[in-house]
Amino acid sequence: MVELELETLAQKLRQLKEQAEHRDLQGERSAYAKTAVLDERFSCRSDLFSDYVSELEQDLLQISRLGEKTKDIDLLKLYCDRFVGKFAMLQGKINQITRKQKQRSIPQQQRIQSWQNRLNKVMNSGDQNQLREKLNQQKQFEAQLEQKIAEKNQVLNRSNIKTDTARLSAEILSLKSRLGECQKTTWKLEQKINQLESRFKE
Repeated sequence: MVELELETLAQKLRQLKEQAEHRDLQGERSAYAKTAVLDERFSCRSDLFSDYVSELEQDLLQISRLGEKTKDIDLLKLYCDRFVGKFAMLQGKINQITRKQKQRSIPQQQRIQSWQNRLNKVMNSGDQNQLREKLNQQKQFEAQLEQKIAEKNQVLNRSNIKTDTARLSAEILSLKSRLGECQKTTWKLEQKINQLESRFKE
């Protein structure tokens, strides 16, 4: 019974480790403020969530070794309950951060969708003045994104920390993806303007 429970805990811990590493790579480096100072059950004092998972891994290993030495089921369950308490607290903190990030991403998605809706209306209207205005805005967006990419690359080239390097690489990839979409829209606007100008000349 205890062996089955330990295997279940080990499986859940592997899942939590993936979530913790993802949070660390996203640049969330406030694990100590959110975890250690709020709960003395952890002896870890790191800013990385994955380090707290490592402490849980050591806890689970000790429980497993204890299970090999004793047949005291009540004692094993006591240690398991303590482990579950630490696990649940860490899981809750990571989930809380994930929920907050999702909530922050909603306004940005709404702004992008609103911009796309306005752009579609201008494209369908065929108003050359409005099209040129949107084209100028698109080129400004492109310039801003290119500047951000250049700045991130400079920081990446100076970084020697593995987690920072992975996070910056992911951010640069995301910015390049946005730049690609922006360039597609610019091309569509230019094609629409050229089409309208050709008709006017005819």
